[in-house]
Amino acid sequence: MSLSVSHDGAASQIRVVGEIDMSNAHLLTELVQVLCRTPTPLVVVDLAAVRFLGAHAVSALLHAAHLVAQAGGRLTLRDPSPFALRVLDVAGVLGHLHLYGTSTPTGARLRGVVPPLPRRAAPPRQPLGPSVAAQP
Repeated sequence: MSLSVSHDGAASQIRVVGEIDMSNAHLLTELVQVLCRTPTPLVVVDLAAVRFLGAHAVSALLHAAHLVAQAGGRLTLRDPSPFALRVLDVAGVLGHLHLYGTSTPTGARLRGVVPPLPRRAAPPRQPLGPSVAAQP
């Protein structure tokens, strides 16, 4: 994962590229913590180039949003990749995060917007042993 920060007026923009997983999710939270030192922080996290978003990333984003809210500001996720959007939806956290740049209003369910992941067919069941009815 790579993180870059730019400033656009009062807002700080964090661009995330790559995979956010258990090995690096804390870096995003730590960066947001630094940005919260400004009065009324406005933080935008650009997730357009995120290829993988693990459970630790979901936790980090929620924690970051909480940090910014405690500082009197707002954290917004911009243009989450389809994969990131799907993970956030399945995790049930979209209602707790502000989104920008998606065709879906903040907190709305994404059924039909993000295609469901393909399901694997269950393997056929094998009998456990000889049938009881077949015994004399």
